[in-house]
Amino acid sequence: MNWQGINEFLAVVDSGSFTQAAKVLDVSTSHISRSVSQLESRLGVALLKRTTRSLNLTEAGQQYAASLHSIQSAMEEANLALQGEQQEPKGKIKISCAGDFASKQIAPKLAQFCQRYSQVSITMDFNNRNVDLIAEGVDLAIRFGRMADSNLIARPLSTRVMTLVASPEYLARFPAPSHPEQLIEHNCLIAVTNRWRFNMGDNIKEFKVAGRWRSNNGEALLQACLSGLGIAHLAYDIVGDYIESGKLVSLLDPYQVADNASWLVYPNRDLMPLRVRLLIDFLIEEFKSR
Repeated sequence: MNWQGINEFLAVVDSGSFTQAAKVLDVSTSHISRSVSQLESRLGVALLKRTTRSLNLTEAGQQYAASLHSIQSAMEEANLALQGEQQEPKGKIKISCAGDFASKQIAPKLAQFCQRYSQVSITMDFNNRNVDLIAEGVDLAIRFGRMADSNLIARPLSTRVMTLVASPEYLARFPAPSHPEQLIEHNCLIAVTNRWRFNMGDNIKEFKVAGRWRSNNGEALLQACLSGLGIAHLAYDIVGDYIESGKLVSLLDPYQVADNASWLVYPNRDLMPLRVRLLIDFLIEEFKSR
């Protein structure tokens, strides 16, 4: 097999640009561009869609990158086994995540893991996209909510109880709702979806809400709520301290749903690098003990 251009192509995929790929491989940008173009010519298919402002994978490029990442991982595992290094984890781990749970609760655990294994390096990529782990070379993802069926392995890290909250200032101006149906009368601070789920006894029911503030960032929603702008629907681990201090008031507690969870998600691979397997076990054990 002719491997020419493959390292350059994967570097572009992983870093997101020709310039960054050149820095990673310590070569010129023109070398990266030329190598990828030669690879495309040899394969007879376009792998990348280039514009003056963006660089994206074609459908063929996504499939090719996913296959190459699998081969890369298998080769890396084989090399480690031959070198007798399976007992000393080393190398990079890339994690896709978003939100306060990842920054406040996952990040400290990852730092502990790095302190334990000095030859492991970790990259936390914060974004709100539903990342294609295999195509983008991501080892693990931290995701929140109900998991859709997929070819990924999903293991729960912690259950997150949702809590409806508002500031005393907001409630002084607008009477607190006594039923989820009354939320339509309030300014609701919306995250990803405007359909909030509540426990109605025998089943879970969705209620459509509306409001003048929307953000996919939990901290932004929290600050808007603290300022008295409206009602927010956030996980208790985000707002619990503010409820205890009286800065926020919990609402509709009997109706809250407790089936949301934070998940550790990763591809189903026969040959998983030792460092990744150890990190998965470490995180599962850390949150189990809680």
